[in-house]
Amino acid sequence: MKQPPYILLVNGTKVRRPVFVLGAPHSGVDLIARALGKAPGFHISSGHGSVQDAVYALARRPSMAEERASGTAALLRAAFAESWQLTPRTCPYCPGGPVPAREAAAPCRHAGEVSRFGDASPDLLYCATALQAAFEDAVFVQIIRDGRDVAAAMLGDEHALSWFRPALANLDHEMPNPFFGIEDEKDRAQYPRLSTAGKCALRWRGAVRLSARLRGSLGADRLMTLRYEDLFGGEVETAEQLREFTGARVSAVELVRSDSPGIGSWRNRLSAEQREDVRAVAGAELKRLGYAKPR
Repeated sequence: MKQPPYILLVNGTKVRRPVFVLGAPHSGVDLIARALGKAPGFHISSGHGSVQDAVYALARRPSMAEERASGTAALLRAAFAESWQLTPRTCPYCPGGPVPAREAAAPCRHAGEVSRFGDASPDLLYCATALQAAFEDAVFVQIIRDGRDVAAAMLGDEHALSWFRPALANLDHEMPNPFFGIEDEKDRAQYPRLSTAGKCALRWRGAVRLSARLRGSLGADRLMTLRYEDLFGGEVETAEQLREFTGARVSAVELVRSDSPGIGSWRNRLSAEQREDVRAVAGAELKRLGYAKPR
């Protein structure tokens, strides 16, 4: 039986066409989120506790979304409803400080200015299918970056590396396992022998393959794909694309970085051995995406 339509109200506003920003770790999701979050009327959350709990539960057990589809949709909607609430204690625009108890849970003065919502939490990509079911009118912006630069950045990120601890790699209970980039028994058998650089490359490979499947399942009206390397020097064009796709008045100024974008930094950050490990795992995907020329 077809489920009745849901109505999600946040701060007294009906949630319509939420925007979710997706990408592998260190692919530039935060940059796109910052630009969208500065657009008038847009509130983009990231990393809220309730959302991250739901994201990692589904990312590490994707079968849960299929087994409990309606429950998963309700879980995600409740998590985002909580993260999108703007109160004097949660609003990033309020001055902070002591708040009277009677006002702490009420919408703050900025809540009425928000008409659109979105999220760019880490690893949200692995919940994309469940998000489609939870928010039938949602739109997605995904960003792709050179896997060698991603691997180099992950190697310097303690949080990203923490997922490789044996206790967290639940490879015996979930196959395939997109979160770790493991698609078949061959991948699972090889995984324990991979170097840390190889495991980073495997996560990137799994992420870009998942992104490719999303492009095959969603039309151009619901999914747009950006390339990290094209953002720098192309801020005006990217802002125009985002404005047309999301309806947000994105400013090109918000896409400008004050620090180095780190394009090609893998050449200095990866050792010769690490480069070979990354190539061995993700060479085919690097070539497919134009990041590595065939020999």
